Amino acid sequence: MGSFLTYQSLGKRFRTRHPDLAARLQVPDSLPLHLSVPLTGGRSVLLAQWRFDKPYDCAPVWAVVGPDIAEPPRIWSATTSSDILVDALHARAVAELGRVEEQSPWRWDEPVVGEIVALADELAARSVPVLMAVAQNRSRAVEVERGTKEEYFGRDEGDFLVVRGQGSLITVSHKPLSGWVADVRPAEGGASQRLDLGGLLLGQPSAVPGLESGRVDRADLAGLVAELARVPHVPTVDDGFVSTLPAGSTLLDSAARELARTGFAGVVPDSNGRTRLDSDTFHIEWWTRWKSIGLADMQRLYGIAAAKRRRLMVLVTENSATRPALAFADDVEAFVFAVDPDSRRLGACNGLAREVVLDDPTWLPARGLFDRRPT
Repeated sequence: MGSFLTYQSLGKRFRTRHPDLAARLQVPDSLPLHLSVPLTGGRSVLLAQWRFDKPYDCAPVWAVVGPDIAEPPRIWSATTSSDILVDALHARAVAELGRVEEQSPWRWDEPVVGEIVALADELAARSVPVLMAVAQNRSRAVEVERGTKEEYFGRDEGDFLVVRGQGSLITVSHKPLSGWVADVRPAEGGASQRLDLGGLLLGQPSAVPGLESGRVDRADLAGLVAELARVPHVPTVDDGFVSTLPAGSTLLDSAARELARTGFAGVVPDSNGRTRLDSDTFHIEWWTRWKSIGLADMQRLYGIAAAKRRRLMVLVTENSATRPALAFADDVEAFVFAVDPDSRRLGACNGLAREVVLDDPTWLPARGLFDRRPT
């Protein structure tokens, strides 16, 4: 009964907000419950709660489906407001009835035009294929090895869009602490690498991942992404490394490479014995003790870095750090990474590190409406 009343309320809200299609809307009073806007030729656009096929059938989401039921759904989180849901259904139906492209921001499954949606619009105007744009709505249908599922993107990933280039996927993100960052990975899957937006946009290579919002012009950023999407190979820092490290490479060498791939330029093993990492920007501390880093330890390390007029970076190979220590690291804009001795990859310990650590996702944006244009 609760579900029945929910759909009745949605139907009423749709007719109030969108009188142009009020006469078309159908709200069945029997299972399966849904809202339907009939089109032509027996086709419809539907709004309904949706569960993905097993093994991804746990949490329900709201889905705008159709007119081709075989396509992946356009999904919204279960907590999305009624007004947004009925507006999304209306936008999809109007586009299908008029045989035109959905209007922004609904074409990106977003309720408002923010920085990422505006950038997606500008890229689309340049005929760049934008596969996904994520901001307020954090849920999307993605393709994984075992089918299609919902992926919920945490706030640490920032607002972002994914562009399909020639043989690569380019992700441009706007993050709360780091600003604008851009990553590239092969379209068929593989390791992500960070691009130096400072060097590419401003001609000033960045020593730290991210570029402050005030330094980025949207048109310039769109032009850069459009250029990168049209080249067969996007140059990255990894081009300067061999595909695999030599057999005798140390954990130090691996960490230097991972930091370079993550966007920390100028971090290199020291020339005298290769026992530490050097940087003109950071004081880099290796933590190899069996005890976790406490608040007093982090404050002491920060004091050393401040005395050298450098920012603090801590690489942890044993244990981790206490919550007060990590909170302090965030306050002083320090990076705290965990280095896995086996995989030799970087993991994030504090909030700032979580924003910049490279992720190798196992999903691709779900194929569907972005591959189809009304005819």
